[in-house]
Amino acid sequence: MIKESFCCPHCFDNQYIQQYIEDNYEETGDCPYCKRLGTHLMSLKKMGIYLRDCIDKAYEGCDDGTGVMYDSEEKMYLGPNGEEATTYSIREILMDEEMIFNEDTIETTLLDDLFENLYSYRDIQKGAEDPYDDIDSQNWVIKEDLYGSEQTRVFHAWESFKHIIKHYSRFFDPQGFNIRGEYLERMDPYIYDFIIDIPSGTKFYRARKTEESLLPIDTIEPYSKMGPPPAIYAKTNRMSPAGIPYLYLASDKETTLQECRVHPGEEAIIAEFVSIEELQILDLSDNKYFAPDSIFDPEYDHDNTWMNDFWRSFVKEISEPVSDKKDDHSYEYAATQLVAEYYKTKGYDGICFKSSVGGGKNYVFFVGPDPQYTSNSYPYPFGEKYYFDALPINRVFTESFMIESLSHVDSDLNVIKSRDV
Repeated sequence: MIKESFCCPHCFDNQYIQQYIEDNYEETGDCPYCKRLGTHLMSLKKMGIYLRDCIDKAYEGCDDGTGVMYDSEEKMYLGPNGEEATTYSIREILMDEEMIFNEDTIETTLLDDLFENLYSYRDIQKGAEDPYDDIDSQNWVIKEDLYGSEQTRVFHAWESFKHIIKHYSRFFDPQGFNIRGEYLERMDPYIYDFIIDIPSGTKFYRARKTEESLLPIDTIEPYSKMGPPPAIYAKTNRMSPAGIPYLYLASDKETTLQECRVHPGEEAIIAEFVSIEELQILDLSDNKYFAPDSIFDPEYDHDNTWMNDFWRSFVKEISEPVSDKKDDHSYEYAATQLVAEYYKTKGYDGICFKSSVGGGKNYVFFVGPDPQYTSNSYPYPFGEKYYFDALPINRVFTESFMIESLSHVDSDLNVIKSRDV
């Protein structure tokens, strides 16, 4: 039997492979596999080398050392979880994982023919081994799977960023490091998937434990007492350092009570906020799924194989609380505070993340107190007058929100008294 020596774009069901053939075809004629007439053709040798090079982007042999490790006692290959590793054959990679073939060729001998004699007799005589000579051998694993997200560039950028910010240089980039630019910018391509628009009319909640200045609620000036604190009273928070006031809100009343640490027997005032304009934020509260790249994409990035693992750990780290046993939380929050500030400078209105103590969501909006309602919003560096046109301050929160109502509640959310604003 004479071996067929060409295939065409229509033999495949992968856009990148099709485009590769269209860009690099060698002849025009009839395809012996899918039977397409008058089409662009590529030799099986050239096509096999291309497929081999693409497989090498993401897979390696079991003995190459980064995908699995061999347990001599159990006489098996182990994966990153310490259990028996998942191995693949070339046939499984292309047929089941990548699913590259058109239905017209899936039952033909095309796959077998593509990997025949990829290495020349002369290469083999010189000692070269053809790892593709048996496409049914279960000898392939995902490259670098033993290290997972810990070997990605974005993981190293984040860990390096945290170390420098927490333990070396908080306010200036040390020589040779551009941590606030280069390191955080590595996250930008993935952050865009988390951007959402919050429509006008969305409700949020903020609670404060009751104290003498908050009772009775009929006398409370809501925009003064329930808005962001004056700068001199702004404490260290997850997304903002002491002295920089942001507005922290919750998605529901239960969550804001839990975030305020209202214990049984205690009472609180809850303000209902309503957005009065559309706001664009980073929503880190929901898991995003990053589909791995096709190994045939010319822009394939093997790091993206572990992006889901990295972002799950990143989002958890952003939202989990610092231990109350620590006297000073400032350095623990330094990295997340700079992350918030970085995206504030990019024009986003805030960040959303899951509550670590409640079932809802927390929001931090990059807005501050309104001097119209809070006379001591900011200190006066130039005497008796604050020069708002000379020094920058956060946008006032009343440009983005209004307060609709106040409720005096107990720890079980039973309403003691309420009022409209």
